[in-house]
Amino acid sequence: MDTPNGRELTTREREVLVAMITHAKPSHGSFEASERAALLEKVDDLRVWGRCACGRCPSIDLGDASGEYASEGPRVILDGWRVTEGLILFVDNGLPTYLEQYSGTDDVFEEFAPVGEIEFS
Repeated sequence: MDTPNGRELTTREREVLVAMITHAKPSHGSFEASERAALLEKVDDLRVWGRCACGRCPSIDLGDASGEYASEGPRVILDGWRVTEGLILFVDNGLPTYLEQYSGTDDVFEEFAPVGEIEFS
């Protein structure tokens, strides 16, 4: 990133992140309401520290003003879907570290899917 403190989340990034925290199911194990509440409390302080280098997706590295969060420790993966795309929020040590949107097609996505189009099951 070109700023020493990362950049703010865009409106869409924030909306998708909040929806993933609130509604997405873990790919394995459980994710309790208290864990979701703790993540939601962190959203206002989150910053974007990088973007996926593939150039085809809007996936972002997350952290706070002091830096990017480390992808280590106990990991929870929260999943959502949109037609041919998947959305994943990686949570490491209780911190949201990476928000990803990927596709099974050759489509290029400049921004995350609108929340109303994301399915959580």
